[in-house]
Formats: sequence, C-alpha cells, structure tokens
Amino acid sequence: MRRRARLAPIALALLTGAATSGAAVPAADAPSSASLAAPAARPSSALAENDLDRLLAKLDAEEKALRAELDSIGPALELTRRRMVARGRAYYRHVRAGFLPVGGGFDALVDHAARVERTRLALERDLAREAELTRRSAELADRLTHLGAERAPLEVHREAMNRARVALAQEEERRAAFARAFETSVRPDYLAIYGADTGPAELDRRAGFRSLLGRLPFPIAGRAEVRKVSRRGAGGPGVELTALSGAPVRSVAAGRVAFADTYADYGLTVIVDHGERHYSVYANLGAADVRAGDQVAGGARLGTVGSGPDGAKLYFELRRGAEVIDPGPWFGM
Repeated sequence: MRRRARLAPIALALLTGAATSGAAVPAADAPSSASLAAPAARPSSALAENDLDRLLAKLDAEEKALRAELDSIGPALELTRRRMVARGRAYYRHVRAGFLPVGGGFDALVDHAARVERTRLALERDLAREAELTRRSAELADRLTHLGAERAPLEVHREAMNRARVALAQEEERRAAFARAFETSVRPDYLAIYGADTGPAELDRRAGFRSLLGRLPFPIAGRAEVRKVSRRGAGGPGVELTALSGAPVRSVAAGRVAFADTYADYGLTVIVDHGERHYSVYANLGAADVRAGDQVAGGARLGTVGSGPDGAKLYFELRRGAEVIDPGPWFGM
C-alpha cells in the first residue's frame, strides 16, 4: 500500500498524458572539475639553465597529463551519447504507451510509471555527464593553448642558450687551434687545426725559410701602403697593408696551411707553416681559398683582402713558434 501511495502521482500524470520532468540531477559518476594550474611565472633573463630545464620538464609533464585526459574524454563522450540515444528512445516508447498498462491493473500501471521515471532520471544523468565532459574538454583545450604560449619563449631562451654554448665552445676550440698551429713544426705528426679534414703532410724543406731574411716578398702584389701595427693579443709587431678590397693575398713562401678559420680579433685568418718553426699569419681576409693541411707554393693565392670600417687592409705577422717577430727586417724595411 505504501508503494502504491508513493507512485500514485506518477501514475496519475501518465494517465493524464503529462509526465512531469524534474530539474536536472547532477550525474553521480561525472568527473570532478579540478581547478586548472595557474600559468607558470615567466623566467627572468638571468634564468639558470637547470631552472629552465626544470620548468620545461614541468610543462612537458603537465601537457602529457592534459593530452592523456583529453584523449580519454572522446570515447567517454561517444559512449554517453550512444547511451542517451538508446534511453531517449526507450523513454519515448514508455511515455507513448500511455493507458496501455491499465489493462493489467493498477500494479502494472505503477510498475510502468516507475520504469518511465527511472529512464527519465538516467537520461538526465547522461545529459549532465555529456555537459560535464564537453565543458572539461574545452577547459583542457584552453589550457593546452596557454601551455603552448608559455612554452614558446622558454624554448627560444633555451635555443639561444644552446647556440651561445656552441658558439663559446667553437671559439674556445678556435683559440686552442690557433695556439696549436704554431706547434706543427715541433710536432710534425699532428695537425691541430679547427675544421681540418686532411692528414699531415711533409713540408718541402729544400730551401730554409731563414734564407729569405731581407728579401721576403710582400703578400700583396704591386704598390701598397705599409705600416707597422700591434694587434691586440698578438704580443708583438705586425704590418698592415692597405689594398683594394678583394685583392689577392699570396703566400710569402712555400709551406703548409696550419690554420684557416675565423679567430677572435684577427677575423678570417690563414696561417702558413714554413718549417724551422717559422710561420706567416694573414688576417682580416675577405675570403680564404685554402684549407688547413693544404700544401702551398711561394706566391700561391691564399685568399682575398677583406674590408672593414677603415677600408680594405691586410694584417700580416711573422712568428717564430708562438712569438711574434718584427717583419721589417725580413721585408728589407
């Protein structure tokens, strides 16, 4: 009797063809909407590399978790919608039945009303779950967009740090190669040159370099303004020859190219090892036509004169070992 009294209003609503629709009931199994993480603070320009890597790793982990959740929402949403369609059709059939259960008596009518109400409540839960999944999917997509915006400057910063690290390593390698270039006569078995891809070669030592003292040819053909200068970091005097930009630069004697690369204040530089621990240095080149390890004859073209703020000038040094020696006496100046 209690059951009949409780379900009587539902049966009456069905008999009058006006089944009531209650307020939407939140789905019991809908996922909770956790608050999204606040955007990470932007790093300062002096952000340490380990802090940067740690922050990027944190963003990577968050992005991975968000994408995994977003991927799981799709199948759940599809399943919920299929279930909604099936329950919607069942609810329509139940409501459309109308007075049909009356033939089975009052108990049959009450059971029919209970089925209709259960179907309606289940359908409302499905609707609520669909809304929650859709909302959460939009939240995840929005957060992923914000993560991409946060990541972009960090990636640029890390890339700049990587480039700076590589550039520093290359500069250190060039500096060491420049210094080692003046050791090749002492260690003929080793060609310590940055970027060199050829093996060691025996020098043509039939004529000693010392024999050229006082009659060493200039590295630029024709008339040129020559003045003695001291290049920072050289530790001794060199000469600067004013010439036309692009004028050919030639080796003052036969030898082996010990260095051909850009180096610090020297710019694009070629060093030729003439044996007997004598070296000629050609700096501020516009282009280099030789590579480390090449054998060159006296007068062979090494490159061209480069241009700078003060015009086209070639800087030239002579060295004995790593020590810069005055080139004047060698040129007969």
